[in-house]
Amino acid sequence: MRYDQTAYLIKNVTTESDPDSLNFEPQTTVTKVKANIKRTNLTLANGEMYDATIVRVFGEYDADSIGLADYDSDDDSTVHKIQKVGRHFNRTDFYIVNSEVIFNAK
Repeated sequence: MRYDQTAYLIKNVTTESDPDSLNFEPQTTVTKVKANIKRTNLTLANGEMYDATIVRVFGEYDADSIGLADYDSDDDSTVHKIQKVGRHFNRTDFYIVNSEVIFNAK
């Protein structure tokens, strides 16, 4: 498997001693990694189908969200929410659901 694309793993780190204070802002750390990014359809056991993006990285990583090739740290619309994380031997898979696939029955 080739890891020839770039992904940005975004993690919100709580460094402040009092996270309940009014001035609390988590510090964001961004890790740039090589990734294998594929777009596919996922079908659940109940028959629902989703258009999803799977981001595979070599190694064990944690992230709260992901930025892909169009990632801009000043633009929140380029950040993608992670719905599921799969861990395998020396590999981490992040699943991003783009939309539900709905078939029109005629």
